[in-house]
Amino acid sequence: MPPKRNSKRNTALTVTFCGMMAALGVVLMLFGSVLAVLTYAAPLLASLCLIPVLHEFGKGRAALCYIASAVLSALLCPDKELAFFYVALGYYPIIRPLFLHIPSKALRFFAKLAFFAVVTGALYAFLYFVLRLDAVMKDLGEAGTVMNVVFFAGLTLCLLIYDMGLAVIDLLYIRRIRPKLKFLG
Repeated sequence: MPPKRNSKRNTALTVTFCGMMAALGVVLMLFGSVLAVLTYAAPLLASLCLIPVLHEFGKGRAALCYIASAVLSALLCPDKELAFFYVALGYYPIIRPLFLHIPSKALRFFAKLAFFAVVTGALYAFLYFVLRLDAVMKDLGEAGTVMNVVFFAGLTLCLLIYDMGLAVIDLLYIRRIRPKLKFLG
């Protein structure tokens, strides 16, 4: 549970910290558009900036931080596939606790699998049919059905691995990093 912050100093601290995390997320996204190999890694790294905001200030502030960084990324990043990948999945650290309420491990795994598959499928359908991005249309059109299925299966597997890594990073933040951030609490 995030601590209550009512004073003007704490409000300024909250806004400043959330703004810095949003800016760091945008910088990671811009760095990802410079190096094409980071098309899928940069949005996932940028979403890690939400973890401190989530733990220190709650879901509402983390959602605002995500919205700010997603809008700026969509506007500033030249690689629109990368930007919309963040728009589609960057909020995952905020909603991840909802999956943890599912009691069965198997059901939780299949819920995450379905979530990632539906979101990535909807993302690429949007990029292909609505935005009609030339690079995406060329890649998906030339790859063929089998390679597209392999691509989406591999991407979904990577997102499941990201989810496992997120659990470790979350715990690392709580145990190692959070105690050192004395200025926040």
